[in-house]
Amino acid sequence: MIRSSPQCTIRVDVEDLFQYAMANPRPSGIQRVVYEILSVLVVRAARRPQSPRILFVRRGRNDEPFAEVTWSEITALFSTLSGAHQTTERHNVSRRTGQALLHQTRFGESIRRALITKFQSMPEDIGKPLLASGIAQIRVFRLLRQFFKPSRPTQVSPHAPPVSEISENITAECPEKTVISGQKDIFLILGAAWCDPLFSERLRHARERYDVQPVLLLHDLIPFRRPEWCDPSLVRHFQHWLRTTLPHCSRLLAVSRATARDVAHYVTDHELQLSAPVQVMPMGSGFRIMQTEPEVAPAGLPAPGTYVLFVSTLEVRKNHAFLLRVWRRLLSDGNPADVPTLVFAGRVGWLVRDLMQQLDNSDWLNGKIRLIADPTDTELKHLYQGCLFTVFPSLFEGWGLPVSESLMMGVPCLASSATSVPEAGGRFTRYFDPENVSDAVESIRDILSDREKLLNWKHEIRTHFTATSWRDSADTLLDACLETSTQEAGP
Repeated sequence: MIRSSPQCTIRVDVEDLFQYAMANPRPSGIQRVVYEILSVLVVRAARRPQSPRILFVRRGRNDEPFAEVTWSEITALFSTLSGAHQTTERHNVSRRTGQALLHQTRFGESIRRALITKFQSMPEDIGKPLLASGIAQIRVFRLLRQFFKPSRPTQVSPHAPPVSEISENITAECPEKTVISGQKDIFLILGAAWCDPLFSERLRHARERYDVQPVLLLHDLIPFRRPEWCDPSLVRHFQHWLRTTLPHCSRLLAVSRATARDVAHYVTDHELQLSAPVQVMPMGSGFRIMQTEPEVAPAGLPAPGTYVLFVSTLEVRKNHAFLLRVWRRLLSDGNPADVPTLVFAGRVGWLVRDLMQQLDNSDWLNGKIRLIADPTDTELKHLYQGCLFTVFPSLFEGWGLPVSESLMMGVPCLASSATSVPEAGGRFTRYFDPENVSDAVESIRDILSDREKLLNWKHEIRTHFTATSWRDSADTLLDACLETSTQEAGP
């Protein structure tokens, strides 16, 4: 069906939100960033003189690239994923809805994913032909389904049980190929699409059938740049995704100048053609849940004013082992009673078995280091409010969300000087070399020795720091989409 319209359609991919939620109890930084952008994208689009139509989409049935998803489904899913505990019946229904969505897996797709993952892990001379053969079979099955699909509409029995709105929306396929007068439609990819081993095939199908132009937001290239810090399966998936996805994207954005430089180098090295240079999207400073009214502090948290906070998944790149050495030095060189507790708040991730063993063997430095695993949003908010300051010693970041979040909460942050972290912290954060224990020890001693200076630092942040709004992020994305739509529609 051919349609003419003065507006373009931006299909925003949310497939990875659903896939991530099936395997993880809490959202990571990327999922939170995507949710914040999605929450303002429609409103910002409506403010445009010729507002684009925004559709949220995920993979459809029968390998269709797009099936529309409603915003209520996304909020229900994220409510479950973020562990929100609402009390009203309306919110309880939303939470049950989200839990139901988590269990809507497709058995056939799971098998295909497992096979493709296995092919990617094989030597290239074996795995590549098998992967090509598997994808070719998917195409054949799709063509056969389309050929034998009945032309008349399916009759619904009047006695059939009512179909829920959510079930209808998840499985409803998007319209046939759309032709926009003077503009082309956009496929906006914001999240962790590399988790889908079939993504490049889906992207190819979407371009062929809907003639969409992909616009991609990149959070970092860490599995490509520093694979030694990543799980091997992530390295395989991510590098395959880069090779098979970036050549199809005419517009790329990045979350920081450091990430934009990494992406630009990749584009140059692989001789990719872009319609514009890699653009930096301004990152929002923090998440709305942290700005809500204070609640009663959950039981079991450390006493306010007694600890320093490090918010992050425990993984080797985040440099928790470095802080273990720093805190050991602080304790051995001074009075242990004067050294605050170091609180790790986050999920226990990958490549940290040795670290966890060291912490156990030392009895967590006799209790001077403490782990609060998988903190809820309420717990995290109270941890920020009660800490002396935060630390963030990461060796490599695409942005540095805990840094900007700390500042948004009015809390001083002592952070790594590596990669993009100074972009997140700006002039309100102090920095140290994340590979120099003595540098970090001296920086922490300086803060602890002068509490008045610490209070002045906190006052400066709360008085002068201006948070970046997610509306700015959404506006930049919309500008890039509309520019790409117009450019690609030209001769």
